Amino acid sequence: MGFVGHAFVDWDDTIAENIRYFREVEDAASDLIARHTGFDRAEVARRGAELDVEVARRMGLVKESLATSWLACCREFADRAGKSVDPELERELRRLCAIPYETKQELLPGAADTLRWLHDAGFEVTIWTAGEEPIQRRKIRESGLSPWIHRQAVVLEKTPERLREYMGGRDPQRCFVVGNSRHSDIRPALAVGVTAYHLDVHTWAYDHLEVDEADPNYVRLERIDELPALLARRFPVAV
Repeated sequence: MGFVGHAFVDWDDTIAENIRYFREVEDAASDLIARHTGFDRAEVARRGAELDVEVARRMGLVKESLATSWLACCREFADRAGKSVDPELERELRRLCAIPYETKQELLPGAADTLRWLHDAGFEVTIWTAGEEPIQRRKIRESGLSPWIHRQAVVLEKTPERLREYMGGRDPQRCFVVGNSRHSDIRPALAVGVTAYHLDVHTWAYDHLEVDEADPNYVRLERIDELPALLARRFPVAV
């Protein structure tokens, strides 16, 4: 069938809650390391957050990156304190760091209705998400939203090149990206010349990036449920 347009929709923190689970792990890991080493919890938390971004940029958005960063943080502070790292502490850190990848996500307000609207209005809906494929596909399956999704594009890192690959021969004027990350969603969209609907919410430091908000393809959203009205003015939607 023909589509009125092609929606590339981010998943984590656009459709489903994600960052909250990581923040809870960071809080718990910081407490454990601070108690073991005697350092200030805030200092541990700052260093852990720095390592989280450094390791993610090196390893990609894979499950093992979170545990790698917090184990490195633990060993760094233990060395500074002149202590060895308790193997039980390392096991507990690994257990904590698995939680965000194993938790069934909560859908964000307005996300399910917006995804259904896109599908029913005649758009091709592609979930455009970064991470390990089995994990991301499980999240989507558990959400119950699969009936309103046509394609799933899972990559370790979202880049302009990967976006072009998944756009294929689709008309760029009829494609658009919806997402919360300046780094992973907005930058690639603007780089390939498609409209970027930016759900401008709090993100982790990995996502921080300056983008040209004066670009005519940049559109800021406060809530995802603002999207249907904007698209209905641009496309000949079916509903």
